[in-house]
Amino acid sequence: MSDEEEPLDPAVEAVRVKMVRLLAVSGGIMMLGLMAVLLAIVYKVNQDVEPKAAAKVTPNEATLAIPAGSRVMQSSRGANHVTLTLRLQDNSTQILVYNLQGILQSTYLVREE
Repeated sequence: MSDEEEPLDPAVEAVRVKMVRLLAVSGGIMMLGLMAVLLAIVYKVNQDVEPKAAAKVTPNEATLAIPAGSRVMQSSRGANHVTLTLRLQDNSTQILVYNLQGILQSTYLVREE
């Protein structure tokens, strides 16, 4: 038995050389991709965090008309409406729903029967 390996067939040797070259190229591309991801992470971590500019809020102004002699018992504001619960002079309850422009949308009268 001899310690030396016998030489490969030239066609097999050509395939082996191509495979080694493919391995080197794909390994290099993987390393470049990994470096790009790591650089992006480092960039994001080291980037100054700028506080977001406060959104300009334009206050809504409207005059809401309620019946004379009534008292506001409760008020609430939703995403696009304002609700007032009133106690009328006859001790009944009225619920008024206004949009944010101050236009009356709904009226509910609550009475005991």
